[in-house]
Amino acid sequence: MQSVTSYCRHAAVVSALSLSAVLPAHAAEDVSLRISWLMNVQNAGYVMALEKGFYEEAGINLGIFPGGPNINSTAMVASGQNTFGTNDVSSILFGNAQGMDLVIVGACFQKNPAGVLSLAKTGIKEPKDLEGKTLAYTEGGPWTYTQAMLNAAGVDMDKVNKVVMAGNEVLMTGQVDAKTSFVVNEPVALQVQGYETATLVPADYGINAYAETIFTTADFAAANADLIKGFMTATAKGWDYAFSHQEEAVAAVLARNPELNPEQQKRQLALEEDFVKSADTAKNGLCSVETAKVADSYEILKTYGGLEGDLDIPAMVKTEFNVGQ
Repeated sequence: MQSVTSYCRHAAVVSALSLSAVLPAHAAEDVSLRISWLMNVQNAGYVMALEKGFYEEAGINLGIFPGGPNINSTAMVASGQNTFGTNDVSSILFGNAQGMDLVIVGACFQKNPAGVLSLAKTGIKEPKDLEGKTLAYTEGGPWTYTQAMLNAAGVDMDKVNKVVMAGNEVLMTGQVDAKTSFVVNEPVALQVQGYETATLVPADYGINAYAETIFTTADFAAANADLIKGFMTATAKGWDYAFSHQEEAVAAVLARNPELNPEQQKRQLALEEDFVKSADTAKNGLCSVETAKVADSYEILKTYGGLEGDLDIPAMVKTEFNVGQ
């Protein structure tokens, strides 16, 4: 018969083993990500990293929160309401010019999807073809990068009829020949309605500007290097998984925003792969960032975007969090 002492020791061991089976070695860190707009496949990498447990493996308990017309991700992160945010690189640069203290820890869209959209029947295949045509624009990212592209391509801006208008309807009704656009979603919206489209992407003409830039505060980055490295590693794995399992990724995004058009989201995700993967990501990993490219964007924004003030770009860009480092 087992003695009372040995029984108690056995019970203690079983109890400890049982607890170790259900309790993590250490509590996961609560982290929040504020995306730049409403949930769609532009965020497929973060969604899949969450769905497949990549953030959990990195010791991160992540919450993903939508942006929107009245929610500025840079302001939310700068004020401490969210840990990380995503946005166009211009938003981080303008934010710091206005006194925010943000740092860039990654960039998931190596090519910025801001550009020019036209119907294929107009025959606009290169920037020079816009001479003699009517181009609709609104102030902001696409127009800033479009101006830089047209200048780089030697387009005579006096020969381009520029009008301030928005919406795909201005193309559909023939009011204009082309419009500034985000070329991973707006062309798809036309294509599902039966229109053939053509696009011009400034990144294809040497205009460097990241999108889906991931940022946090300088103070948080200084104190949480391991967490950020884990976050970026999980995010890169999420994007890789999303492109390898596109139907699953689209379904996961639709579950979070059922109002999206499934066919449009499917086509958009397929287009995004060319914007996320590059020669740089082959070397440095998905969502990597380079100081020189952010510096290029800074000069573009000072020339065409109205950015004022001096910024310390090397101090803002944290290449040490590149997954390939």
